[in-house]
Amino acid sequence: MNNHSGEPRALFPLPDGSIYPDALICSGVLPAELGGNPCPFSDSGQFPIPEPLDPSKPGYSIDKGKLGDLCPPCAKQQLGSLGHWQSHGGTQFPADLLPLRLFKCRMWFWVVVPGLYDERPGRNPDISGHDAIMGA
Repeated sequence: MNNHSGEPRALFPLPDGSIYPDALICSGVLPAELGGNPCPFSDSGQFPIPEPLDPSKPGYSIDKGKLGDLCPPCAKQQLGSLGHWQSHGGTQFPADLLPLRLFKCRMWFWVVVPGLYDERPGRNPDISGHDAIMGA
């Protein structure tokens, strides 16, 4: 079970239009396929912090973004902005989430990181709600 509190590190938009925080998905509380166990790609049941993409690191793929773009270590692929997928299959997502960069995680869920915008993939989302430039 995830005992982390505070703002979610990530949000998981589902095809039915519902949105779940990482505390429920990464901890294994909700996805039946995890059997109540934390996701094996999580950070102790919490969504891992996005890192700059580096082709010299294991798991690097051009599908995740460009060199220096921030990407969660558990991502399989980046899919552009969530807004690009608005109305896909009739699903409607909240307007404030639409500019966020959408990823597909290794468990095949869609995931967005609050503060990580598709138009600024190299900017670090700060948990306090302020963006910080990487390396600054």
